[in-house]
Amino acid sequence: MRLISLAVLLLLNLPTSAHATDSSTAPWSLYKTHGSVKIYSHKTATDHREVKAVAIVKAIPGALVALLHDAQRGPEWIANCHQVVIETKSAHERIIHVYYNAPWPVEDRDMVIDSVIHYDPQAQRLTISVQDVGDQYPLERNYVRMKHVSGEWQAIRLNDQQTQISYQGQGRAAGHIPLWLENKLLLSSTYETFLNMTTVIEEKVYQVPLPHSSVALLTN
Repeated sequence: MRLISLAVLLLLNLPTSAHATDSSTAPWSLYKTHGSVKIYSHKTATDHREVKAVAIVKAIPGALVALLHDAQRGPEWIANCHQVVIETKSAHERIIHVYYNAPWPVEDRDMVIDSVIHYDPQAQRLTISVQDVGDQYPLERNYVRMKHVSGEWQAIRLNDQQTQISYQGQGRAAGHIPLWLENKLLLSSTYETFLNMTTVIEEKVYQVPLPHSSVALLTN
């Protein structure tokens, strides 16, 4: 495929729920909080953790899209991210290949996701849905391909100054890694990523109104 080689996201380093059998009605428990950042989790039917992250930032909803598409800066704010490669399918859809340097003794990981953007101008709500497409692309040497990645980002305008950014999802690290360690790394990396994101997303360069060159105006 024709790839634009860049160094970031999606994006996202935060993996999410994949199968209906993994869904959970268990209550969310607070994992950690700092400032406006709050990270929650609960167990799924398979004992994996699903995460929910929320933060309030001084930015506009479009800043989330602008940040996620700035792949060169991804490694600055996405926990353990080494590189990102993005293929643009349309104004509102991207294929994003993210590479991670996993902490010892875990093997390095990568994931390939399809990211689709929707924007509701009346509600001033931006939604980015994430779906695993890793099985459609060749495996990378020296990387373990993550599986069953899916999730959703949301950016909702609260007032002229603030936007609520949230993410909910889970994934499978695959390979040889204990479930307790997989869950621990998911929580810690989500927390680190959101802390970093709240600082970077507020930069002036990302305050790009929707629609703009990297997103189509879509309504559900």
